[in-house]
Amino acid sequence: MHLKTLTVRGFKSFASATTFEFEPGVTAVVGPNGSGKSNVVDALAWVMGEQGAKTLRGGKMEDVIFAGTSGRPPLGRAHVSLTIDNTDGQLPIDYAEVTISRTLFRSGGSEYAINGNSCRLLDIQELLSDSGLGREMHVIVGQGQLDRILHATAEDRRGFIEEAAGVLKHRRRKEKTLRKLQAMQGNLDRLEDLSAEVRRQLAPLGRQAKIARRAQSVQLEVRDAKARLLADDLVTLNNKLAQDINDEAKIQAAQRETSSQLEHARKYVGNLEAKLSQATPRLARIQETWVSLTTLQERYRSMAALARERSSLLASNQTHFDSNRDPDRLDAQAERLGEELAELEEAVEDRHEILAEAVEAKETAEEAARAEQQRMASLLRAAADRREGMARLASQVASARSRVDVTIAEIVRLKDSDQSFDANLAADRQSFGSLSQELVERRRPKRN
Repeated sequence: MHLKTLTVRGFKSFASATTFEFEPGVTAVVGPNGSGKSNVVDALAWVMGEQGAKTLRGGKMEDVIFAGTSGRPPLGRAHVSLTIDNTDGQLPIDYAEVTISRTLFRSGGSEYAINGNSCRLLDIQELLSDSGLGREMHVIVGQGQLDRILHATAEDRRGFIEEAAGVLKHRRRKEKTLRKLQAMQGNLDRLEDLSAEVRRQLAPLGRQAKIARRAQSVQLEVRDAKARLLADDLVTLNNKLAQDINDEAKIQAAQRETSSQLEHARKYVGNLEAKLSQATPRLARIQETWVSLTTLQERYRSMAALARERSSLLASNQTHFDSNRDPDRLDAQAERLGEELAELEEAVEDRHEILAEAVEAKETAEEAARAEQQRMASLLRAAADRREGMARLASQVASARSRVDVTIAEIVRLKDSDQSFDANLAADRQSFGSLSQELVERRRPKRN
C-alpha cells in the first residue's frame, strides 16, 4: 500500500487544480521558502480528517480556502483528493484503489467522500485507522515534533508507541463502548425509575381503565339513544316536510286556479267597461233629445195656451159684435186660426208621442245603466275578494316555504350534530385505545 496521487484545488496557495503523483519509494518535494511545500503536507493531514485549524497553521478552518491575490479572485471552496494504492488489501475495502476526498465551502459546510460516495468523517477515520494512517497515527512528523518525541517522558513515549502499534483504534473503541455502557446504565436507571413509577400508578390506571370501559359502554348507549332520537326526529321532520310540500303544491294549484278566474273576471270587466263606454254616448244623446223634447213641449204648451186665449177672444168678439169689423175677414181669420189650432194640436200629440218614447227610452237606458253599474260593482267586489284570496294564498305559500326552510335547516343541524357525535366518539375510542395500549405496555414485565 502506498500513496498514489494527491489532487489539490482551492486549498491554501493551490488556486488551480494540482495533482501530485507518488511512486513507490521515496518522494521529495523541493522548493524555496514560501513555495508551498508545507501546504502539501497540510493537504494530506486535512484530507485524512484533521479538524484543528492551528495544526494546519491557520486561525480558523475557512483559512484553508484560497484567499485570492491581486490578479485572481478568492475561491468559494477547497477540495483535496487522496488516492491510495490498495492492491495488497491493507485497507478494509474491496477496491484496488481508494480515493478519499474532502470539500470545504466558504459558507461553513463540508463534504466527505470515499470513491465518490458521500460518507462521514468517522467512516474515513475508521477506514484509515486499520492501516496505521490517520491524523493521530504520527505518520506525519512536522517541525518540532522530533524534539517533542526525544524529550518525551516515559508515559508520553508509551502513548507514542501504542499509537504507532495501532492501539489507538482499540482505545477509541473502548472509550466509545464505555460511553455506550454509561449511557445504557443511565437508561437502565431511568427504566427502573419508570418501572417503579408505573407499578405505583398501575392500580390507579386499572381503576381508570375500568372507568374508561364503563364510560365507553355508557357512550355507546348514549350514542344509540341519540341515534334513535335523531332517527325519530328525522322521520318526523321528513313527514312534516312531505306534508308541507303537498300543502304547498295544493296552494300553488289553488293559486293558479284563482289566477285563472281573476284573469277571466278582468277580461269580463274589461268587456263591460267597453260596453259602458259605448253606451255612454248613446245615453248622452238620449238626454239631449229629452232636453230638446222638454223644451219643445213647453213651447207647444205656450202655443196651446196662446191658441186658447185667441179662441176665447174670438168667442167674446162673436158675443160683442163689432160693427166696424168685416165679417168675411173675421171668418177667414177664424178659419185660419182654427187650422193653426188643429195643426198645433196634431203637432202637440206627435210631440207627446215622441216625448213618451224618449221617456221610455231614457228609463230603459237608466235601468240598463243601473243594472250595468250593479253588475260592475259585484264584479269589482268579486275581484277584490279574489285579490284578498290571492294575498291570503301568497301568505300561506310564504309561511309554508318558511316552514320548509326551517325544516331543512333542522335536518342539516341534526346531520351535523350526528357527524360531530361520530367524530367525538372516534376521538374517545382513539384515546381509550391509547390508554389501553399504554396500560398494556406498563403491565408488561421488565426484561433483565
